[in-house]
Amino acid sequence: MDFWKMYAFRWDRDIIQKWPSLKKTGYLLLPLLFYFVIHDVAEIILWACLDFVMQHATEEIKLLFTANTDTVRGIINGSSILIGTALIWPAIRNEIRGNDTRVACETTEVVTTKKISIYGFVLAFAFCMALGLNILFYQLGITGKSQSYEVVKELQYGVQFVFGLILYGVISPFAEEAVFRGLLYNRMKRCFSVGIAVVLSALLFGLYHGNMVQALYGTILGIVIAYLYEMTGRFEVPFLFHAMANVSVYVMTYHNTLSGMNSAMAWTMAVVLLFMAAGFFAYLRKICKKAQG
Repeated sequence: MDFWKMYAFRWDRDIIQKWPSLKKTGYLLLPLLFYFVIHDVAEIILWACLDFVMQHATEEIKLLFTANTDTVRGIINGSSILIGTALIWPAIRNEIRGNDTRVACETTEVVTTKKISIYGFVLAFAFCMALGLNILFYQLGITGKSQSYEVVKELQYGVQFVFGLILYGVISPFAEEAVFRGLLYNRMKRCFSVGIAVVLSALLFGLYHGNMVQALYGTILGIVIAYLYEMTGRFEVPFLFHAMANVSVYVMTYHNTLSGMNSAMAWTMAVVLLFMAAGFFAYLRKICKKAQG
């Protein structure tokens, strides 16, 4: 019972600060470990079930699955992600509810007057930043320096487009934000300072992606997302930002948009998009400061 309470409950900062380092580490990392174990076990079981189905399927069904191997792999991975998130959801839910300060995400007077919600600015910020960073990475040659990233990219873009939008635009952002911001970041900032929690949770989020390109990109976005979450106090904000960033990049890369740009156009787009992202971010900060009084 004590172990379950330590794992699943949301403990106050004053209590956590009295814990020894080993207990703090367990409080932070055990849910993450459980998530990965549950995810991997679920994936193994789902692949075993698919193998059983394939052994008894007709030739037409076998050909259908074989022709859509990457999509099937994506569906199984997405299902495993949801199962892993669902089984640690009690701990995630407690953290999200405890952190839900509702600062700035109710429609403020300034935003109402201009008939623009804060969520619109979050989506616009995510769109510009994600595309700007990806074009910049492409132009700097960063995306071509990791063989493991090329493998991941082939698997991701082998998924049928509609399934890819659901997997990378809804399922992955929700699960990753629930685990890394909803759970991990909220706990880290009660164990450490907010600044350390922002950077450390972002580093873990980057490393989670498993290759140099996505690690760098994920760390940068992780810092921004955690900061937005801290600034607004609402879980919807990191989820919407992450979802829009993923969808924007997925659509652009799926249709090989970058390969059709000349260098001058690409550099111009990167600069313009990142400049616009900075503008949206500055306006979001202004809205939040006004809402906080």
